[in-house]
Amino acid sequence: MTFPKTLCVGSFGLLLAVALSSPTQAQDIEVSATLLKIIEAVEIPAQQPGVLKMVKPEIGTLVDRGEVIAKIDDDEIALELEKAKFDFSIAKRESENDVNVRFARKSLEVASAELLRSEEALAIAEKSVSQTEMDRLRLVVEKSRLEIEQSEEKTAIAKLTAQLRETEMRIVQTQLKKHEIVSPLEGMVVDVFRRSGEWVQTSDPVVKVVRIDRLRAEGFIRNEEAMIDMIGSPATVHVEVPNQDAIEVEGKVTFVDPEVDPVNGQVRVCIDIDNKDLKLRPGLRASMTIHPRTKVAGK
Repeated sequence: MTFPKTLCVGSFGLLLAVALSSPTQAQDIEVSATLLKIIEAVEIPAQQPGVLKMVKPEIGTLVDRGEVIAKIDDDEIALELEKAKFDFSIAKRESENDVNVRFARKSLEVASAELLRSEEALAIAEKSVSQTEMDRLRLVVEKSRLEIEQSEEKTAIAKLTAQLRETEMRIVQTQLKKHEIVSPLEGMVVDVFRRSGEWVQTSDPVVKVVRIDRLRAEGFIRNEEAMIDMIGSPATVHVEVPNQDAIEVEGKVTFVDPEVDPVNGQVRVCIDIDNKDLKLRPGLRASMTIHPRTKVAGK
């Protein structure tokens, strides 16, 4: 039995199109020489000069992000803050005091009523009120209007003064806060450079903290294997732990170096892994397997 040529050609073209468009699994990349490294490490500095009142952690202590780990003497700045709070309270109260405005408006109301009565009397009986008296009454009304404007202006200035005092209070609060040395990350204290009672200058390091709940596996692959779109690809890291079974951890590619090493033609890659149980340590040797994303054949 034979098939028409057109059917055979059409079937072949269809099969070819399906083959070209079907996804193929990219080949895994094996990296044997890998080292675990620290991702974040920071020497926490003093932000204000002064005597260290307290240094809480010792080497090996685990600290949380935002935890106060040391404190500089702040007695003087605390008094300045108390004064700034009083100044703000006084200014705020003055800005909310509208007695002068209400009094000026009431004075205008009375003066306007008196002028109106005089004008009515003058309309009924000519010369019942002298021109001098009328001028005086008009002057009193105008004066009352100006007193309202002046009182409102003083109130506006008082409100601006209250805002200024509030800003000054916040500045002192910020300065007081800088007397606390806070850990910017969750990790372990690996160095204590200053002790309680020592004088520190601004930017002097006090404590060094490293993050250990997340580590980075770093290795090198061939240039032809390194693609920028590899970032985000899953990877498996096999860590060699002395006197224990190897630990296998899943991670993702976070960095592919755009520069090729001119000596060996290799490219550095990094994979970040979780270490929440703290079983892994920086400096351990490992190997890793990168699983590049699935690619479409012919593309």
